[in-house]
Amino acid sequence: MSLPLARDENFVEANRRPLGIDPQYLRLINDTALRSRLIMAGIAEGLQSPKGPQRIKSIVRLYPDFDAPRPTNKPRPVRAATPAHEPSRTAFGLPTVEELNALLTRIHQAEREVSHELQGRIHGDIDRLKKLIATLEGDDFERAFRDLDSAMRQRRELGTQIREEAFRRIDADGTFEPRRYLRLIARERA
Repeated sequence: MSLPLARDENFVEANRRPLGIDPQYLRLINDTALRSRLIMAGIAEGLQSPKGPQRIKSIVRLYPDFDAPRPTNKPRPVRAATPAHEPSRTAFGLPTVEELNALLTRIHQAEREVSHELQGRIHGDIDRLKKLIATLEGDDFERAFRDLDSAMRQRRELGTQIREEAFRRIDADGTFEPRRYLRLIARERA
């Protein structure tokens, strides 16, 4: 109790005198070792501490019943004017869970449709070319064989084409609102 009383002008910037506290328990302290021992013993709570070369006073709140809150390593909250609630994520252009689910469902449906169409066409071409090769000779055989090789390569690359076509179809559907979030989803397959 021999420490000097803290006055309003001793509090700097965001630190302010706590309301509803008996002023006799707010004290200035210059001895950092004593300050640390008081805090660790539960006798005091640090309210303001000089950091670096600043010329601000170190202030503690004394707890005569040795029931001071335990110190934490997180910084004290700033008491500046902050919004009462965080702005909605949609304000930042992010989808809701429902919009994202609707978009992912639509992508899966579109990929199934596109896959059925493209694979049906390619499988038809492959089957036709296989039958055709059995009856051809010479240059016609070579040409049909190259066409079959090309069709087989297309079938292997179909995954990327399916995804691209599905995204294109969804993006073209002006009635489907969640399509605007397509830009948030990578088109490449994992």
